[in-house]
Amino acid sequence: MGMTDCQRRGILAAASLLVASGVLVTGEAASAATPLQAVPPPSLGPIVAVAASPTTITLDGTLNPNGSDTTYVFNYGTNTTYGSTTPSQDAGSGTAFVTVSAKLNGLAPATTYHFDFVATNSGGSVSTGDLSFTTAAAGATTTSTPPGRANPQRPTSVAEGLVQVPVSNPAGLFDSLSGVSCASRSFCLAVGFAGQGRNAVTPLVERWTGGSFTILPSPATPGAALSAIACTSAASCFAVGRVGLNTYAEHWSGHGWQIDPTPSPKTTGNDILNGVSCLSSANCWAVGLRNGGTPSVGVLVEHWNGRNWSVTGAPSPTASALDGVSCASAANCWAVGASNAQSAAARLLGEHWNGHVWRSVGLPGPLGEALAVTCRSSSMCWAAASAGGDLILQLRGGAWQRVAAPVQATFDGLACASARDCWAVGGSSAQWNGHSWVMAKTPSSGGDLMSIACPAPSECLAVGVRGTTVTTQQGIADVTRST
Repeated sequence: MGMTDCQRRGILAAASLLVASGVLVTGEAASAATPLQAVPPPSLGPIVAVAASPTTITLDGTLNPNGSDTTYVFNYGTNTTYGSTTPSQDAGSGTAFVTVSAKLNGLAPATTYHFDFVATNSGGSVSTGDLSFTTAAAGATTTSTPPGRANPQRPTSVAEGLVQVPVSNPAGLFDSLSGVSCASRSFCLAVGFAGQGRNAVTPLVERWTGGSFTILPSPATPGAALSAIACTSAASCFAVGRVGLNTYAEHWSGHGWQIDPTPSPKTTGNDILNGVSCLSSANCWAVGLRNGGTPSVGVLVEHWNGRNWSVTGAPSPTASALDGVSCASAANCWAVGASNAQSAAARLLGEHWNGHVWRSVGLPGPLGEALAVTCRSSSMCWAAASAGGDLILQLRGGAWQRVAAPVQATFDGLACASARDCWAVGGSSAQWNGHSWVMAKTPSSGGDLMSIACPAPSECLAVGVRGTTVTTQQGIADVTRST
């Protein structure tokens, strides 16, 4: 089950107990309440299925032995009980990700196969969980991958979906990664917080290395948590969130992090920045709420001009809050959230920046809250909302319209790699193929994905949180695999 709207906002809005909201963690990560093992189990990376013929598939995976002798197998079959297993193979005992593979022969053409990837060392076994591929029809031609090719062309018979990848969960009661942004295919950062106790949390930043997320040192500001990040280059990223009852922001310069003061117009409640979008290192917008936790909650919009953050006036309907923002140009930004946000009568809220002023714009739909927005151009925007189930909105001809969603699930994050390749993530995942939204494969380990970034077609990173209580929540991360 996914989180409720109140739980989503409570992730960063509670002053005395910040609840984890972040990147999805792989199965090998020990829970915060469990002592660390002397020998860590292996870490798993992405898997690609390469078709050699309608009856032969090669499964290419990545794993890190984490310093202990490691073996691996692939289990496969026409259902989730598998029934067949490849011979156990040695992956060595190194401390870096290595590529491993196994060839499956004698498969049936035009058939969907389920499989998982299992690696074992003295620290334990880890698995990807159930994945699948579909073999080509008899007589179909396939193209083999040239030896040594770094990024093989993936066959059209492979089912697209998400696979789990490792993250660095610090020891503590709960850890989180709630936002992710990519400046390029080789530079992505995820942000959240690490918790060592009920009140002791500090910012958490992790960098994508191509096979896993590893911690990137950042200011250990007590009581601070990061909720979103926007990168325009490998030398300019802005992360926003809160510290105590006040707004908070950090800037990555390519060499290190710097805390940038943000106005926090609180009176008796809490202030927080939930979303950020940057067009350049001198033009960023951040949105959230002021006086959170009181009946007078209202919209908060701040702008970065290259020197400092300042509050910008924006429409603030009764008890309103903003959850996300996306800018297509200096004169075209959209922010989404809800009015009456702290009640059962919450209504979708949209606000638009035209280069001079923010204005309220009606969003179609029932009662609920708009949670995410992404814009690739002035005429191509998507928004996702929680409104008694699923709700996806598309900007068409300057107006927002409802679009059929593929499942009854709340989507918290949106990103587009192209006009025909967009992703929505939350408790479930879906992909826009240029014509309709279709369900995407998601690891079965549970959790809620809170944010996604797509630096290139079929190359996306999604982050969220897994766990049912604050003592077991951990960051997790998924990566898409192409069809």
